[in-house]
Amino acid sequence: MTATITSKGQITIPLGIRRRLGLKTGDQLEFDEGAPILVARRAVDRQQWRATMGAWQKASAKALKGHPWAAASSAAIIDDLRGGAANDKRTSR
Repeated sequence: MTATITSKGQITIPLGIRRRLGLKTGDQLEFDEGAPILVARRAVDRQQWRATMGAWQKASAKALKGHPWAAASSAAIIDDLRGGAANDKRTSR
């Protein structure tokens, strides 16, 4: 798939790519100037991201209240879900 740069330095992102990535009119992209190839990412509104994460943390803390995982690390929870630590010698999984 190709795109042509206009005299104003603009390109049109092909519809298939926009659909696959969920890009809509008005979305902003960030370009990685240090990358050896063209890399663009959807720009994240940091304030909105912090608000979303704060809401998620409150909801998850409420949901886990009294649960053994409430004070566990992510690694401990993953080990528990997998049936034990990766270096655990248990064979039943």
